[in-house]
Amino acid sequence: MTAHSPREQMILAAMSLFQREGYAAASWRRLVQESGAPWGSAYHYFPDGKEQVGVAALEWASQNVAAGIAQCFPEGGRAADGIRKLFAGSAAQLAKSGFTAGCPVCTVALETAPQSQALTKACKNAFALWQQTIADGLIRCGMAPKNAETLAPVILAAFEGALIQARVAQSQEPMRACGAQIARLCD
Repeated sequence: MTAHSPREQMILAAMSLFQREGYAAASWRRLVQESGAPWGSAYHYFPDGKEQVGVAALEWASQNVAAGIAQCFPEGGRAADGIRKLFAGSAAQLAKSGFTAGCPVCTVALETAPQSQALTKACKNAFALWQQTIADGLIRCGMAPKNAETLAPVILAAFEGALIQARVAQSQEPMRACGAQIARLCD
């Protein structure tokens, strides 16, 4: 297990709290307590406070989710199989969390856009990266670039909507059903 610096501990705690409870519920004091980081290091690494750690958490989540998306679409694979893997894998992770760990980016976007320009920009960048990662995956699987670029935002929108529905229903079914239908588009 990798030891994390106090800065990384704060980022990971913020991301986890955003997933489970949203941005507003993650007070500065709670972020510090959840991370186990000393108070002094919190202000040292994030002198601008909660919004600054929020942006860092969104950037971290963005990169890690993109890496997970990319793994669903191996070179020479089938696009439909990649879609099924993406939706089913995320549904299983959501169930494993007891349906508490949703998308940290979506949660923050719903709460803070457009009031916080910094958080809105970080959410916009995350969604753009995920769309591009999906498009790149579809292309790796043999889809024409124009079709992949057109379909990627639809896939991401369907994914986020299905994730919210699955969390509310406390069931994997909305994600699995949506993934199966999107996969049909790719067959």
